[in-house]
Amino acid sequence: MKKYLIFSFILFFLLPTGCSVKGEYDIKGTVMEVESSSILVEDEKLGLIWLSLPDGTDGRDFEKGQSVTVWTDGKVRESYPLQGTALNIEIIK
Repeated sequence: MKKYLIFSFILFFLLPTGCSVKGEYDIKGTVMEVESSSILVEDEKLGLIWLSLPDGTDGRDFEKGQSVTVWTDGKVRESYPLQGTALNIEIIK
């Protein structure tokens, strides 16, 4: 019985917090280039990184020079420029 109680606690309280997109952002920078399914962002720490846009997001939603915060899936392909996948992008006004 105790095992089921511990399992239920983990399932309902700990797992959902690990899946949240709204935690600390991964990238904060300026949009340098825009394509239909990706944007090039210059981040102060990482430098240049191409980000694949989340489903339902179009490159036309972004413009060169905009400031953005980006949450990623945590995986970065080490090329130049770096490459990653965005889970959420917010335009900073």
